Amino acid sequence: MTSPIPFGTDGWRARIGRDLTFESAARVVDAVAAWSISPANDDPGNGVTLPIVHDTRFLSRELAAESAARLARKGFRILLSDRPVPTPCASWHVKERGLRGGIAITASHNPPEWNGVKYKSWFGGSATAATYAAIAACADVPLPDRPGGAVETTDLLTPYAAAIAACVDLDAIRRAGLKVLWDPMHGAAGDLLASILGEGHPTRVTTIRAEINPSFGGVHPEPIPEHLGATVARLGSEGFDLALASDGDGDRLGVLAPDGTFVTPHRILALLAESLASRGRIGGGIAKTFSTSLLVDRVAARLGVPLHVTPIGFKWIAEKMLSGEVGIGGEESGGLGVSFFLPERDGVLSALLVLEAVAHSGLSFEALLARQEREYGAFAYGRRDVRLPMPVLRSFVDGLLAAPPGLRAGARVTSVETLDGVKLLLGDRGWLLHRLSGTEPILRVYAEHEDPEMVRKLLSETAEELETVQASISTPRPIRPL
Repeated sequence: MTSPIPFGTDGWRARIGRDLTFESAARVVDAVAAWSISPANDDPGNGVTLPIVHDTRFLSRELAAESAARLARKGFRILLSDRPVPTPCASWHVKERGLRGGIAITASHNPPEWNGVKYKSWFGGSATAATYAAIAACADVPLPDRPGGAVETTDLLTPYAAAIAACVDLDAIRRAGLKVLWDPMHGAAGDLLASILGEGHPTRVTTIRAEINPSFGGVHPEPIPEHLGATVARLGSEGFDLALASDGDGDRLGVLAPDGTFVTPHRILALLAESLASRGRIGGGIAKTFSTSLLVDRVAARLGVPLHVTPIGFKWIAEKMLSGEVGIGGEESGGLGVSFFLPERDGVLSALLVLEAVAHSGLSFEALLARQEREYGAFAYGRRDVRLPMPVLRSFVDGLLAAPPGLRAGARVTSVETLDGVKLLLGDRGWLLHRLSGTEPILRVYAEHEDPEMVRKLLSETAEELETVQASISTPRPIRPL
């Protein structure tokens, strides 16, 4: 019996040469195609035409080309990107062309040895859990060869770039005189930011790590502090006003202050929500995922708009945007989207929105951050991914659910939330979240608190308790004498 397709929070990913082969990728792509034309699929749009895009990973171009040729033999009309492009490019073409869905060959921010397949739905965003379940149910459904198929290899990047450029005040950004460092981390966003802003303006963009390198220079293409050493080094050498970085498939954003300090995505979401709302660019509420900062709660309260908390994964935020409930939403991993573009995270658009917020404020980026802290307070945030045998991790999480602790790192646990994992609230000053990975034996532990030392203590205390649970499970119980 063939195993089901293990879709994660946004698509299918696997290690190249192990679980990801041309055959296993074809199985996923075939399932997408079968769902696209299934009589059970009542999504609007053309289900026979599918855009296929790819990132800069090893074999991404070849997997995209093979998928395109394969589906063309099945009667599909494929729009194949002629170069690596950000994943949101597929989303934009799906929505703009009135299609039922699109495919991106990518493993997003995963390490270089991974690749995968994402599906983008008719509304121009990440497929819902229900859609991925429907696609999984189409695995191994026969797709006979049919006439009428074709592959059109075309420039999908240029119209998408024009669309995101139209979402911001380019003139204000260009006049602001900012010195910007842009780091796509060898990923699909490439030199797109500099290309959109152009040359010959007071604001200048310097791009690093734009060349295609399937090993991503030996780092994971995720714009978080441990992978931005090259960015920090360059930032300190030339007096930039800020640095912006994107991940492997260009849908996430990382931001560094001029001194190299990492500015958390929580702060960027809060900053953009306030900036856009004050200028009337967005209406409705703000959405954040379960692992995102209390800072966003405080901004929503100040603005007088609803706050929507969703499970982790941008697809949940997309649902809120589709319903018209929110104007902006984001997650702790750097994904951010705005309702006036697509219900989709987009790293390059997010970068442009940050520059627009700075330009319209009349302040430096540092001054904007200082004002945010004065008005809303400062939070420290940390995350630790603990890899242990799944029985150990499940035992630990089950124990938290069965008997939540009264104290954590000396602070009183005021309540417990279980929307996506087990979250221990420590009043209005902080929290601790434990969430099992859906695809790997990993427990993701997140902590936030007004006191930076508390974040360290919360993460360390959790690690120590996990060691205790592991020891208790690994130690054989003594045999009682009869």
